[in-house]
Amino acid sequence: MLELNNQYTLIKRRIQTEVLKQFFDDTLERDADKIPFVIIPKERIPNRCCIYKERAMIRYRIMALLGINIEQYDDEMKPLSEYVKEVLAKDTPPLPILTTISTACSSCPPDRYLISDACRGCFARPCLANCPKDCITFINGQAHIQEDRCIRCGKCKEVCPFHAVVHIPVPCEEACPVNAIKKNEAGYVEIDYAHCISCGRCAMSCPFGAIVERSGLIPVVKMIKAGVDVTAMIAPSIEGQFPGTLGQIKQALLVSGFTRVIEVSQGAEVTSNHEAEELTRKKENGEGYMTTSCCPAYMEMVDKQLPFLAGKRSSARTPMGYSAEICKRDFPETKTIFIGPCLAKKVEGAMSTDVDGVITFSELASLFMAKGVDVREMESADLGDTASFEDCRGFALTTGVASCVVSRLKEGLDVQTMPINGVDKRMFRMMKVWEKRPPEVDLIEVMCCEGGCINGPGTIVKPSVALRLRGGNNAATPVKSMRDPLKMMEKK
Repeated sequence: MLELNNQYTLIKRRIQTEVLKQFFDDTLERDADKIPFVIIPKERIPNRCCIYKERAMIRYRIMALLGINIEQYDDEMKPLSEYVKEVLAKDTPPLPILTTISTACSSCPPDRYLISDACRGCFARPCLANCPKDCITFINGQAHIQEDRCIRCGKCKEVCPFHAVVHIPVPCEEACPVNAIKKNEAGYVEIDYAHCISCGRCAMSCPFGAIVERSGLIPVVKMIKAGVDVTAMIAPSIEGQFPGTLGQIKQALLVSGFTRVIEVSQGAEVTSNHEAEELTRKKENGEGYMTTSCCPAYMEMVDKQLPFLAGKRSSARTPMGYSAEICKRDFPETKTIFIGPCLAKKVEGAMSTDVDGVITFSELASLFMAKGVDVREMESADLGDTASFEDCRGFALTTGVASCVVSRLKEGLDVQTMPINGVDKRMFRMMKVWEKRPPEVDLIEVMCCEGGCINGPGTIVKPSVALRLRGGNNAATPVKSMRDPLKMMEKK
């Protein structure tokens, strides 16, 4: 995936901030069409063919920020101000979460392997010896690939001692673990929503920004501006995303207009207790392995791609679900807004009657900027009594969920655990094998993002930076009898 530090991320943040500033100044409906010209002034040197296409791309990104499904409702003649008027009057349907901008798509050619000038035409020629289709030829002492015969197995790249073979992927297709990215007849990107798990890897990987998430930010700021009772439910991974303590982040949210702030770690404690009880029962009854249920991308994967796992995943609600339930119980009139690193959470939120909105850390950062809120300058708000769920802040990290569940098992119950630390194409293929060759473990913790939620598509800092800023909460408690899933499959 792309590094977080890139020009597209900066432009996206600036667009979000500019739209929010105009919204709070009551000028958005009037001045929305000016934003592309503010972001891309005429003296700017364009990255694309011209500033006019650059401005068109800004327009589409504003539409996505307004929550519009660009594929369905793109009217090139319609001013942004008209879209703003419609969105302010009535919220847009939240699903699907991802949408594509065909004009931004570069129509990347199919992935292929090329041999660069680094080829020395060596005597050993391992590329030639190991190619299963004999598609390597030598011209003037240098290797060449006959693309019409190449099956893209990558063996030539693996064996070249000079690393002269280059793999040129299609970034969005390579990133998608479930092969939900396709090309239409015109060669532009399309998402197969019947298979898409809303993990957001494609959006994070496309260097042209042709795949974008539909934001849920406008409905949230409408609530805040209207003075509605709004509860911010902050995910455990928020710690380390901003340069301040958890107490300062809470205060920044209160200053930004949220009525109260609760930690979703509170709901994670309920999830852990439920999963510990369920795991104990399954273990004692000999029912085989159980998977965790807190990752919404994994939940979609099971529903759409791996239905045989439906009976294996825990029946526990997610930490967000339990937290929202607690909020609605204690504050019946409140609107619950989950703030986290995940795009798939927006799908879960849209399907829940207890959750009224979901925004990412990236969107929250733009809200802080638009409001002029600096987390570092905030006083630390009281976090209350967190003793019972403090360890559940580790839900943000790989092995964190399993750690919390295992720590709540009754003494003497020995369980084997296995973490799925990120789901890519290889891991997805391995998970398919479980239908016929079940893993010999008791608990499988599934995280679709490598490293856990601190590496989600809605984060604003690298995981290494987040871990450093988290201080004492930068690691989950080690779990005994942790198994490596890939090594287990290799042994079989």
